[in-house]
Amino acid sequence: MVDLEKLQKIPHPGLRNIKTALAATLCIVVYTLIGRPEGLPLACIAIFICMQDSVGKSWKVGRDRAMGTLVGGIFAGIAGTVVALDAQQHLFVVAILAFAGIVMYIFTCNLIKIENSIVIGLATYIIILFSPLSPQAADAVPVPVWIHAFNRTLDTMVGVFVGCSVNILLFRPRPERFRGHDTINPVFHHEHRKASHHKTVRWEGGFTQELYIYPEDAIYQSMEFDFRVVVNNGNAERSCFRKFPGFKRQVMLLDGEMRLEHKDGHDVTLGQYEQDVSLGDWETDCLGRGTDITLLTSQTTSGKFEVLYYGTRLKLDNNAFVSFYCLHDGAKLYLENAGQTYKEELARGDLVLISWFPNGSQGYKAEVRHEAGETSEPLMLMITARPK
Repeated sequence: MVDLEKLQKIPHPGLRNIKTALAATLCIVVYTLIGRPEGLPLACIAIFICMQDSVGKSWKVGRDRAMGTLVGGIFAGIAGTVVALDAQQHLFVVAILAFAGIVMYIFTCNLIKIENSIVIGLATYIIILFSPLSPQAADAVPVPVWIHAFNRTLDTMVGVFVGCSVNILLFRPRPERFRGHDTINPVFHHEHRKASHHKTVRWEGGFTQELYIYPEDAIYQSMEFDFRVVVNNGNAERSCFRKFPGFKRQVMLLDGEMRLEHKDGHDVTLGQYEQDVSLGDWETDCLGRGTDITLLTSQTTSGKFEVLYYGTRLKLDNNAFVSFYCLHDGAKLYLENAGQTYKEELARGDLVLISWFPNGSQGYKAEVRHEAGETSEPLMLMITARPK
């Protein structure tokens, strides 16, 4: 007899699986109908790479794939033209061109800041460069190298377009920060993150909690993010800030004592809830023990901190990313949108994230309270990051 409970536990194909197969099948049908099956491998590879678990990741990977392919196609066209001049196609000539092309391609990608495209573009470069050298049928008409390069680049672009389009239009993935949270509703997107859920990194002088980084799949070590919010808890008498060239650093002291010595700028001693603004590439020493919150913003983003007290009422637009960091236990945050009010009861260290709105136009209201009634202590810190 069939055990239904065991059958239910068997893993089944997910939506990403189905969408990948559907997009590839669509390409196969179209390329077969137009009589260009030789272009299928590159188009399907692009689909497999671009079908990510979020729209943001799909566009990012698709962009890298497209840029890498375009640059790789140009280099392959140039190298292929030189190879075509050698009627005998000597191995020495082909090897030298392959070596020089790879070196120059990697150098160019690093120079124009598209490092994520290097591997993808190199594959395109080799495929385009060596395909015309493979044996052909006796009645086959040789394809000019630039036409070959254009066709292969176009095939990849088609795969990128089909993969991203299917991922977005068919069962669009939910934004990463809204997966598995009970606070999600169709009118107003917000998320309550408990203090215990923040990613914590320990270092010799203390520990750092990452409250949020955008984009959410960014790795801060690569410095490819728009903004990042962290809480630093240090117990060392002296420490040195890591440099972030091209970023602005805003530091607010939450408790303890702190003196910042910027060797490239000013020095400042911070009291509680006082803040300092500096450039990310400054050499900065931090003296004192305490807890601070830091906002790093790129050149394309502006940001600020704002301390909120009991009874604070705010009317906010949806053109910026806003989050509320709780400073004291028992704080309450009321959010009003489209005639509905949502209440979040917070503990110290909790964070409430507000999303951009689907309709792109409607604002919202926020009000700060406390379970014990009116108090003069700061209850929350509002962190705003806005595209310039």
